[in-house]
Amino acid sequence: MNRPEKVLVEKHDITTRGDAPPGMEGAFQRGWRNLMTSGGRTSESSPDYLRITLLNLVQGTAIVVWSLFLVLMLAGLVEFSWGRVLIDTTGLLIAFGVILGLRRGIPVSLAVHITHAFLFLCLLGLSFVRADNPLTMTLPLIYPALAFLLLDDIRRGLAGTLMMTAGLNILLSSGLGPELRDSAVLLDGAVTITVVMVFQAAVMALYVHHRKQAISMLRAVSVQLNELASHDPLTGLYNRRTFVEVIERELARRDNDVRQLAFLLFDIDRFKAYNDHFGHPQGDELLKRLAVTAKRVFSRGEDVVFRLGGEEFGVVFQTESPEQAADMADQLLAAVEAMGEPAPAGPNATLSVSAGLYLVKKGHETSANRIYNRADQALYRAKEAGRARWFHATP
Repeated sequence: MNRPEKVLVEKHDITTRGDAPPGMEGAFQRGWRNLMTSGGRTSESSPDYLRITLLNLVQGTAIVVWSLFLVLMLAGLVEFSWGRVLIDTTGLLIAFGVILGLRRGIPVSLAVHITHAFLFLCLLGLSFVRADNPLTMTLPLIYPALAFLLLDDIRRGLAGTLMMTAGLNILLSSGLGPELRDSAVLLDGAVTITVVMVFQAAVMALYVHHRKQAISMLRAVSVQLNELASHDPLTGLYNRRTFVEVIERELARRDNDVRQLAFLLFDIDRFKAYNDHFGHPQGDELLKRLAVTAKRVFSRGEDVVFRLGGEEFGVVFQTESPEQAADMADQLLAAVEAMGEPAPAGPNATLSVSAGLYLVKKGHETSANRIYNRADQALYRAKEAGRARWFHATP
């Protein structure tokens, strides 16, 4: 009989040249990482990593900018205005609110909509309020990149860019903007702003589109790899590695379930003789049919059927009583014989299986290996007693 293998994950400490060990990392680097990841809420492998770090970067910058404006105004270096005090204070409150909210777990989409709306209004509003300053007109040019990265949506990014472009052109054509010499210069300014905004939007739209495609492909590959890592490729059943994980999970929560955890280990009687007589392709087909039969008997959503190796299978299930578990074992043996597959070397005319049933006692310390070994010993006793039967495992 095959014994369960222990799945070992070997950890390697890989550091690139120039990387400092964690203990030598400066307080600034730790603080910066803490800010960008919202206190560890996200990581590089998280789908929202880019948006969360960008939100923290934008709002962190906003805190610096709004604070600087307030200091300059209170110091008398720029003209004092209660309206600007209100705007700067509101900006600070929103920035702090978004940063703290992300750390406390608010939805990323809510933080994105708040940040985007305030960013749009501030950039466009500042262009109108300070329309006499030509440099102010350049600030909205940063909008397309931030909008596409924050919203992660091409249609909404394009809509916001077109609205910002229209607002800037209205500002120029209305005469509220910087004083321009003639209509030719006005037209040149409008065309320049429009081309720059549309070009940025096109570049960012391409980036978002291909980024989403790449993420979709990576997710599909990840699903396939997880499937290969956890399933037997021939039968589609869970494999031995997953068996250990499922047993450990069920053991961790068994005291919360009034039912008893059970494990049924079974394999095909004289499968080598079957393979020698009918050939390995026919043997593979038999394994697939047996997997279907086992899943038909153990059909509850919580029942988990495994192929543990070769002709060996297992089932982890919950039982209301020892009698119910015994009945399930009887049903499986009967269902296999009902397949009607010929058995060249016996013990019966039709193919059969032998099994060992182990019932996990509550409050009893055990492990996946111990459970398997006890069921394996019972399976051997069933083989020695003539096959085509099952035995209870000793605790």
